[in-house]
Amino acid sequence: MRKSWLSGRALWPFGRSFTLLWVGQFLSQIGDQFLFIAGLSLLDRLTNSRAAFGGLAMAITLPQILFGLWGGVFADRWPRRYVLIGSDVARALIVLGALTVQSNVDLWRLYPLASAMAIIGLLFYPARNAVLPALVSPVHLLQANTMLQASYVLALVAGGISAGFFVDRFGPYAAFIVDSLTFLVSALTLAWIRLPPSVNRPQPARQNPSRDLLEGLRFVWTRRSLRKVAAITPFATIGIGVVQVLGLAFLTEVLQGRAGGFGLTMAMMGIGLAIGLGVVPLLGRWIPTHWVVGLFLAAAGLATVAFSQAQTFAFVLLAAFAMGICVVVARAGMATLIQQITPNPLRGRVDSLVNLVVNGALVLAQGSAGLFGQLWGPRPVLLGAGLLMVLVGGFAALGLRRIPTMPSEGMVLAASNPETERPLPPPR
Repeated sequence: MRKSWLSGRALWPFGRSFTLLWVGQFLSQIGDQFLFIAGLSLLDRLTNSRAAFGGLAMAITLPQILFGLWGGVFADRWPRRYVLIGSDVARALIVLGALTVQSNVDLWRLYPLASAMAIIGLLFYPARNAVLPALVSPVHLLQANTMLQASYVLALVAGGISAGFFVDRFGPYAAFIVDSLTFLVSALTLAWIRLPPSVNRPQPARQNPSRDLLEGLRFVWTRRSLRKVAAITPFATIGIGVVQVLGLAFLTEVLQGRAGGFGLTMAMMGIGLAIGLGVVPLLGRWIPTHWVVGLFLAAAGLATVAFSQAQTFAFVLLAAFAMGICVVVARAGMATLIQQITPNPLRGRVDSLVNLVVNGALVLAQGSAGLFGQLWGPRPVLLGAGLLMVLVGGFAALGLRRIPTMPSEGMVLAASNPETERPLPPPR
């Protein structure tokens, strides 16, 4: 019998549950671009103050810093299936609150709405990453993480283009409704996902949340291997963070380019990411995960160095293309290692901690890039960021080679038969 496209294609060896998760994520992330562009359009329409834009960014960022660790605590305490579905339904309703912002007097409502969206995201993403090993077989975990990384950037490109035209044609309020609908579609796809009971609710809530939080922090602190991966993970985002801050200045000041060229540069980075998807299946079969992390992190650093030394716009596009490929593969490899090291009952908390470290490092990198770029210019800062990534990539390739991971028999079987599960062994 001929195999179906979904099970027969080497590039998509996943079952129904992961496919539903990915489709829902991709659609809701496209909706996020509608929300982002519609929000900026509404702010621009109601006020000329640049402080309003900064205030909105703070309303999104501050809750992630204050409550970042707690999302994983409750993702491990509550049934993860309900956390995922409830988060999407809640965000669908919160987005509709933006429809009440009709004048400058109503502008303040955008800030608590933005903070509420950020807080609910802190629940959703740790729960999503915690259930991922139950949706795919261990051999395809690296590829699945890469696909989730890819969905964001692909949505960034496709959603950004379509949202811009949509907002111009129909206005920001129609875009808010579209974003709400994408969250509802994502909730429906999540409702069809099958999860084993022990993955859906990994542990009974027999202690207070503070003890749960301390338990997660203690686990990370006492596992040297996990500390290594958590320390290396933020460096995968440094290059892109610096390019986001200084890329436009580099093109306009050094290469005498225009702002439109920066948009094309970011689009090339997204295309490189998409091409990298075809590389991941081969990497997962032929190269150990720690080598995937180290080599591609170093390669992303070399691409950033090449970006900094570019003399033509064509070379900038080539470097951005290479950066997109390397960064997504390196990040997927690190996410895979973390999932393999961490037992199921602790995955939500560990994921929240790692995300907090990554987001903090990204904010620090972007802030430092802006400061040092003002002092020294964009080229030296881009060069320094690239060299740092090369050094960390070499350390990762050598320092992560002896990391103990959960054996494959301790992982949950593929989503094609998720009810048959073997218990995880105790952490080493």
